[in-house]
Amino acid sequence: MVRRRGYPVKAAVVAVLVLAGCFWRTYGRVVATHAELLVAMAHKGADLVAGDRLTAESMPELTYPLERAQAFVQRARARAGAAPPPSLAALEALAARYRTFVDVLDRGRRELRGDAARAALAGPLAAVDAAAAAVGAALRAEGRAPAVSAGAG
Repeated sequence: MVRRRGYPVKAAVVAVLVLAGCFWRTYGRVVATHAELLVAMAHKGADLVAGDRLTAESMPELTYPLERAQAFVQRARARAGAAPPPSLAALEALAARYRTFVDVLDRGRRELRGDAARAALAGPLAAVDAAAAAVGAALRAEGRAPAVSAGAG
């Protein structure tokens, strides 16, 4: 009986390539989603602090998106190897700006109210917005920006 020796190895190689391709095929959409969510949560947090409605129990709602974005960055970095796409570095920078924002937000939650809270958060919130814009620009430059649906916006 004749056996094909290379068949299982070839099948494994094809499976790995297909799975890797699936990750990068959805990469742009996932990066854009993380960026949009971080921006939305930053603005929500700023509104909650300014309105004196942010409590310690609310903080996990604001930190969870950061944890998910950081986990995605780690997975993508591991898959990218020596040459990660610029959009990944931009998402990593956005996550760092968001982390700074959340730290300021948490201090503001305990110490500031109303306009004082809004003023203290203005700089960090603007940094989050600017970092998110850089993510979008990097995705567009890479040709990975997700298509905007006709009903969006």
